[in-house]
Amino acid sequence: MAKLKVKLLRGLAGESERHIQAVKSLGLKKRGQVRILEDNPLVWGNIRKAFHLVGVAYKIDFSGEVPVVERDLSEEPDHTVINKDGIYTNGRGIYYFSRITDLEDFLRRKGYTRYVNWEGEIVEI
Repeated sequence: MAKLKVKLLRGLAGESERHIQAVKSLGLKKRGQVRILEDNPLVWGNIRKAFHLVGVAYKIDFSGEVPVVERDLSEEPDHTVINKDGIYTNGRGIYYFSRITDLEDFLRRKGYTRYVNWEGEIVEI
């Protein structure tokens, strides 16, 4: 089964109980905490409920003509994740998106019309 690296990007103060429960069901308690979880509909449902609080880590390689997007499952911690123009990144090719549409919008703004996803398929945007 595929895995996801999920990170709590924002704190839970002032959030609704529904969002807090969704984040806690992912096993996240504090801002900056990371968990590697199974890629299944239950996890994605909780990510969608609290999409403004959590992000899934993707490694994007822009070196070729078509960017290659992979899910980042590295165990090394990202201590410095910054919000740069509304996108959470560590500045070294790791980006956090909670929805695939956000990832595709980001690539579209960079001028790309397609990308290679983590399953090796070419996706048209």
